[in-house]
Amino acid sequence: MPVASPLQPGISARSGRRSPDVDRGNRSKQALRLRRFLFASAFSVLYLVILVVFHSQDKIDSVTLAQAAAIVSALILAFCAMFLSGLNLRFPDASLTAWQFLASIFTMLYVAYRAPDTRLAFTAFFFVALMFGMLRHTSGKLAMLGGVSLLAFALVIGLRYANQHEPEIVRLDLLQLVVIAVTLPWFLFIGGHVKRLQRGLDEVSVKLEDIEERARRDDLTGFYNRRTLLVAMEEAKARADAVREPLSLCVIDLDLFKRYNDEFDHLTGDQVLRAFARSVEAGLRSTDVFGRYGGEEFVQICHHTTLAGAIADAERLRERISTLDVPLPRSIGKLTVSIGVAQYQPGEPIMQTFARADEALYRAKKLGRNRVES
Repeated sequence: MPVASPLQPGISARSGRRSPDVDRGNRSKQALRLRRFLFASAFSVLYLVILVVFHSQDKIDSVTLAQAAAIVSALILAFCAMFLSGLNLRFPDASLTAWQFLASIFTMLYVAYRAPDTRLAFTAFFFVALMFGMLRHTSGKLAMLGGVSLLAFALVIGLRYANQHEPEIVRLDLLQLVVIAVTLPWFLFIGGHVKRLQRGLDEVSVKLEDIEERARRDDLTGFYNRRTLLVAMEEAKARADAVREPLSLCVIDLDLFKRYNDEFDHLTGDQVLRAFARSVEAGLRSTDVFGRYGGEEFVQICHHTTLAGAIADAERLRERISTLDVPLPRSIGKLTVSIGVAQYQPGEPIMQTFARADEALYRAKKLGRNRVES
């Protein structure tokens, strides 16, 4: 039998504490559950408003209306307390959708028992409650909850007949029960079809996002391609202008790259580019944007970085690449890079900054390669 890990996902093996990202994710999910509950609670309040309308037409007495308001308020406070305290996390469905559904149904059935004319509101809000249930449960689970609701309604009809002996009201109740029982399967069928359509749309959306992301990437290195880099540079300029932060660009070129294609073949050249990309990725900051501008030329966008900081980063990259061991059939010398660096001057076109960095790269090449110029 396999032994389970003593640590839960997202908990550090060194400290035994849950990572901040996991905690933020849990808080975000809990906040979403609370928002959904508050949205559902708005329909409970709307139900009370409808009861007030019934009361204005003498279809429900003041005592029953007050009791309904007290029950709804107590349930809202109870569920809200569970979400705020985290007690809901102890249940298999942390959203407590089924419990909310049953609480609303039993409340409405109690009101319908006390005030038979409110059965019209029960039918409408019963299906509204089912629609909320569709957000979290399968059609099978909803069918079970709907069956429980119909049985509870039948019990209310039986109690009313036993206690009040009003055949006409019971006859109307039975007709309404039949209508709901006949309508419910079709409602669940259509709801299940809508959920399948939504699931299909979600899958298509994910695939489209994946296609869009791949379109932004260079197939060989996995870094951003030229088109994406141009957009990223414009966005970086806009951000730098908005928050008045420094911005620098590094234009990087692999020295004498043509020799790899000439001495070996283009597949070897591709292997060198991939090795370079892996080495660069290991040293990138989370705020940097890096991409392949074309051929063996790459661009690094250094957010909130001055010229001096960008030069220091470029020197570290140059040194790391110069020690990179690229497996080749035979040695033809170290892989080196030349780098040109320029800092964005507020107000200038970003391509002018790029042009200055490219000119600095040309000087680095002219001065012997394997160097950084600005």
